[in-house]
Amino acid sequence: IYDLKRKYGNSISEIIEYKEQIEKDIYTIENLEEHNNKLKKELEDLTIKMSEKCSVLNKMRSKYSKVLNEKINKELKDLEMKNASFCVDIKYDESGNFNQNGLDDIEFLIATNVGDEAKPLIKIASGGEISRIMLAIKTVLADTDEVPILIFDEIDTGISGKAANSVGNKLKKIARKHQVIIVTHLATIAAQGDYNYYIYKEVDANKTNTNVKLLNESETIREIARIASGEITEISLSHARELRNKNV
Repeated sequence: IYDLKRKYGNSISEIIEYKEQIEKDIYTIENLEEHNNKLKKELEDLTIKMSEKCSVLNKMRSKYSKVLNEKINKELKDLEMKNASFCVDIKYDESGNFNQNGLDDIEFLIATNVGDEAKPLIKIASGGEISRIMLAIKTVLADTDEVPILIFDEIDTGISGKAANSVGNKLKKIARKHQVIIVTHLATIAAQGDYNYYIYKEVDANKTNTNVKLLNESETIREIARIASGEITEISLSHARELRNKNV
């Protein structure tokens, strides 16, 4: 028994387990063809089941992608991208190469101008356009998206007036269920923030530091007035208060 323990395990139960495993291995080897045929059959059955589920999934995606396209394109028009066209491209792999999406290869495509060919979202040039497209997507998915924090930068590039107000309203809507952080230079958007921070640089002992300051309500109004007109005057302060009272 001690000889067996040294070779096959530290206890009699471990030795017996080793013996049983060896017997299974021997049986498998002696009946290899039968075992392989059994595995092939199991694989075929699983492949059929997966293909059926992937087909159902593809039909669901194709159906709801049309709804998603329509809603996102509507949001893009509100964001001063009237000529943009968004679509979800779904390619079904008939060869049966399963991936994490089933048998679907999915990509978001966008054409930002009339006559442009739709290209993958990741390849469009403008950072501002990317931010606005993502804002449109997040607005549509606001109720189901589980991402807790959203950060937008340069989202106000090339917009003003009605479009800027629309961007602010959409950010406000998303912020009901997500933490939204945005870097902006537009008074219309800043006026809708629940909390406003002022980011500035300061030189101290020949070293430049970047500081962030949480603004109180009075400081927020003064900063909105400054970015709206370039200087703080009674007129710009009045306009800032109007924007703030309208949106808070």
